[in-house]
Amino acid sequence: MFANQAPCRVHPKYATLLIALAACRLATANEVLHYLPEDALGFAVVQDLNSFNTKAEQLTKLFELPLPAPLAFVQFATGISEGLDLDGDLLVAMLPGTSHAPTPQPMVLLPIADYEKFAASVNGDESGETCRVTIAGEDVLVAKQGPYALLMNVEHRETLELMIGLEPEPVAVLKPLEQWIADNDVTITLMPAGLKMLLALGQQNLGSQQQIFSEQRNDPEVEELAKQMQKNFAVSKWMLEMFDAELKLGAVGLAIDEQLNLRLGKRVLIKDTGILGKTKQIEVSSQSPLAGYPDQPYVVVAGGPFPKSWGDALANVSRKFMEIMPEAYGLEELSKEKWQELEETYKTMMQGLDFSSMILLPGKEGDPLFSNIYGIAKVADAAGYLDSYQKAMETWNQIMAQSTSDIQLQYEVTPTTVGDAKACEIVVDVAAAAQAPNVPVFNWMLEAMFGEDGKLRQLLVAADEKTIVYGMAEQDQLKAVIDNALKGEAGLSSTAEMQVTMKLMPTNAPWKMVVSPAGCVQWATRFANEFLVHLQGNTVEIPQFPPCPPVGFSMNLADSRLELDMVWSAETLKALAAYIKKCQEL
Repeated sequence: MFANQAPCRVHPKYATLLIALAACRLATANEVLHYLPEDALGFAVVQDLNSFNTKAEQLTKLFELPLPAPLAFVQFATGISEGLDLDGDLLVAMLPGTSHAPTPQPMVLLPIADYEKFAASVNGDESGETCRVTIAGEDVLVAKQGPYALLMNVEHRETLELMIGLEPEPVAVLKPLEQWIADNDVTITLMPAGLKMLLALGQQNLGSQQQIFSEQRNDPEVEELAKQMQKNFAVSKWMLEMFDAELKLGAVGLAIDEQLNLRLGKRVLIKDTGILGKTKQIEVSSQSPLAGYPDQPYVVVAGGPFPKSWGDALANVSRKFMEIMPEAYGLEELSKEKWQELEETYKTMMQGLDFSSMILLPGKEGDPLFSNIYGIAKVADAAGYLDSYQKAMETWNQIMAQSTSDIQLQYEVTPTTVGDAKACEIVVDVAAAAQAPNVPVFNWMLEAMFGEDGKLRQLLVAADEKTIVYGMAEQDQLKAVIDNALKGEAGLSSTAEMQVTMKLMPTNAPWKMVVSPAGCVQWATRFANEFLVHLQGNTVEIPQFPPCPPVGFSMNLADSRLELDMVWSAETLKALAAYIKKCQEL
């Protein structure tokens, strides 16, 4: 299901048979969804009950969870055990209400091998006619619907009778997700009607809350809170409108293969009229997100291509987000021309950027928490990119100089060199901008995060004509990263543990990220001890996480579809189970 197998040649006389078998598998896996009404609000489907039950049992045993097998529990709770097709698929859906019963209507389709036995076990009509039965202490209606038993609440008889009369057919809006749903063990989907209903409820609730706080704005006791809430409402309204303009359908799917490799995926269908819907297929870059990084302990590595069209879109969204609540940035008096100039600044910072990756290392004791971060970017012109970046920072400083906020982050940009390479150093005095003289605890937090002087430093280096290396580090530390980047160091990507995870991730995903459980624990331990030593005068010992493949994340945007996946290898799950047990024994 997950592994990327090597290509093989198939004899022509077997090709037709293989295609037919694949089509048969897809049809069987999605057959239960053919009984789903187009206007359904949402649904959850469990495919092959026995198979999923076995995998769930293996996971609960691995983590030593005191939970019964899902299938046995459901059968015990409902009293349904006879006549079921345990190799079939289960569907639970929510249908829109009617004028007589406006609340959403739950619907269940149970896979049935022998309807007469099933009906007898619940005292129903063995002929399959609609009848009233008692299941799990509740009166429900049940009727035969093809190879399934259709169950609905007694007050929804009219809808059930309509359902019985419908011919099964594929749901058109689900066509782009057919194969993905077929590959999942469990899929939960919010249909277009359900998404529309949720957004409408969100807008309605937002309007009600706005009215309440609007009426309280003249009350001195809550005046400031009311003003702040109005700002929050503006942001929420903007986000709801953006979701409404962009999204059509959302789904989450869980797949577990026979080796116990786990994939949690999310699929979002995007409206063609939205910004994302107009984005073309993003090709996988020839530059690996791991290229240039040696085999060493790490926390997270991520990277991928940066399409040229994205710069303008992201700049516009960033500007609009700030413009909605200018008070938060002290820019209430900023003119339209300056807002446009700010947007152009964002565009300038992203011009010429083709690819970017970054790595966070655990660091050593005493290092600022915001350090040991490095990155590699591919650009059209490295030297020109540095010049444009510096000019963008200068423009930002000019605009933020007009801010009335108590916190003003100014970027000090200094041209420099690293070795023989052109570079620039960017320094932000976070402590000067955010320090609170009357709150000593907050001040040492700034020192812990950014160093004793409370300054955030970043170096950008034109390593060659098309390569930018950047890092929150000293020049000497960055030189080693530059050398590795120019050599195309493949140490990290070539490790056996990394290869396990990479083989589980979709090959067509242009953006990938891997997270090391061991690195996360190491960094989190350093983070926790940095604060505990100031608060309590002592530190805490946290067990090291055993070596294992990293957790993988990927993203793809193509054909009006956003695809997000997270993968856990079987080895990683076993390591997590062992680590939890070790921590419990302490």
